[in-house]
Amino acid sequence: MDRPNHLPSTLRSKKRYIAFQVMSEKKILNDDVFNGIWHSLLNFLGEYGTAKTGFWLLKTTYIEDKQLGLIKCNHNYVEEVRAGLAVMQRIGDSRVIVKVLGVSGTIKAAQKKFFDEVDLFNFT
Repeated sequence: MDRPNHLPSTLRSKKRYIAFQVMSEKKILNDDVFNGIWHSLLNFLGEYGTAKTGFWLLKTTYIEDKQLGLIKCNHNYVEEVRAGLAVMQRIGDSRVIVKVLGVSGTIKAAQKKFFDEVDLFNFT
């Protein structure tokens, strides 16, 4: 009875999922990627701009072996997040380049399209 009501889906902001690949001199761990991208966006957009993007790195979708991951953001600020990723030069001590593979509306479609994951149950 004391729980607040949830916002209906029609009033929530739309999200987009940006698939990216980190190219670096050595393997970069999940937490290091998260901190590096977070600091890059803060430096590029500032606190207010980063807050407006609704940026969130989906830690469960980051593949450390292939250095692939997904970022969730607001659909109006996709280009700002892409620019923030493009200006990244270092994560920790290693030099990096972050390559944006593409943008999708759902996690499942992004993983299928950009991570080459095959759905064995709906294989056609």
